[in-house]
Amino acid sequence: MKKVLFCLIGSFISGQLFSQDPPAMNYWTDGTAFNIPKRRWELGLFTASRYGISDKLELSAHPMMFFLMPQVKVKAGWGEYSGFRLATEHGIFYPTLFMRLVATEGTGGLISPEFTIPQMFALSNRFLVSYRPFKEALLTAHAGITFAVKFGPLDKRTTIDLPVIYPRLAVFYNEPEFDVGIDFRGYFIPRLGWLFNIENFIICGTEENYFAENKFVLAYTSKKETLRIEAGYKLCFGKYPAGPQWHLLPVLDLVFGIGR
Repeated sequence: MKKVLFCLIGSFISGQLFSQDPPAMNYWTDGTAFNIPKRRWELGLFTASRYGISDKLELSAHPMMFFLMPQVKVKAGWGEYSGFRLATEHGIFYPTLFMRLVATEGTGGLISPEFTIPQMFALSNRFLVSYRPFKEALLTAHAGITFAVKFGPLDKRTTIDLPVIYPRLAVFYNEPEFDVGIDFRGYFIPRLGWLFNIENFIICGTEENYFAENKFVLAYTSKKETLRIEAGYKLCFGKYPAGPQWHLLPVLDLVFGIGR
């Protein structure tokens, strides 16, 4: 039960969203170089929520997780050049509250209470390039780097060896972390779309240095884009301290849209 619970929590961190890039097609713009329109809200049940500050700048965070494991991102669009849309994404991640909460004995305890969790945060930067290979699809490539800042030592025995969570916390135990991946999405009919992506995490300074996640979902968007329903899977592979492991997780989400 604990593993299922925290796999779901981890999926909150890395969920993808489904949106519109008018007038050509519906897109999941989170994970691409496209931005949601100005003053539009997208509120996810299990994924990060987003707000369009302008047509080239958006802010994202997860309301349900914000007070346990705050993560805020800003994505800036840099325009289109020869058919390639460019953007950068910058974020800050603060896991200390969450790790201190689960450093307990009994139910919900994932870390021994004997260990001290210092104040720490991570800074991430990512570059995204999107291209339309044909009208009904969008292909995106991304690459990024994450650095950790710690105000005290962190014992390696405090790792949380769960899929989705472990690769995003590994940077606090090692050197900088690189991520690289591709994202391919489109639609079958105007309101029924699909997404397939692969994300790779390469962690410096450790033998447990490689993790990969493959996600596939189908998504239905209502006619006025006020509701999206997503369902699919996430397949995870990782080199954990206990050895290589595979995990297959379900993906299900509801996203509510407000504004244009």
